[in-house]
Amino acid sequence: MKIAIGNDHTGVELKHYLIAQLEALGHTVVNVGTNDATRTHSAIYATAVAGLINQGDVDLGILICGTGVGMSICANKFNGVRAVMGANLYTVKQSKEHNDTNVLTLGALTTEKAISKQLVTTWLDAEFDGTETRRYRLDLISEIEEQQHNKEEIYS
Repeated sequence: MKIAIGNDHTGVELKHYLIAQLEALGHTVVNVGTNDATRTHSAIYATAVAGLINQGDVDLGILICGTGVGMSICANKFNGVRAVMGANLYTVKQSKEHNDTNVLTLGALTTEKAISKQLVTTWLDAEFDGTETRRYRLDLISEIEEQQHNKEEIYS
């Protein structure tokens, strides 16, 4: 699988740790994050990963900031991106199985490396179950995105 990974200044160390783990599992990693601790902004890297996903250049994305919240908020602004914050193993597994998430966000300051590795592995191993109910949910999300793109009123 081809996975884009982006990070702000707080996520440099965790990113390098996860890249090694992902490559050991046989994945191709596209590093679009910063490589030093000079203060920067998560939105820059969330935008880069979202763009690669929407262009079809990568299969999935991982974003790392201090808590994972900023990256999640920003990534979810992009049509076609369904980001989940890596809060716990159950959540990341369910997010893929039920919502076909394509971006995982992690907090470098809030999650230990070993736990981050487990979150990534659990998320990657999970598969979208593709039931009619789940596909209908994704269709509804796509409709909302299209309405937003067309600046239509989404509330009735």
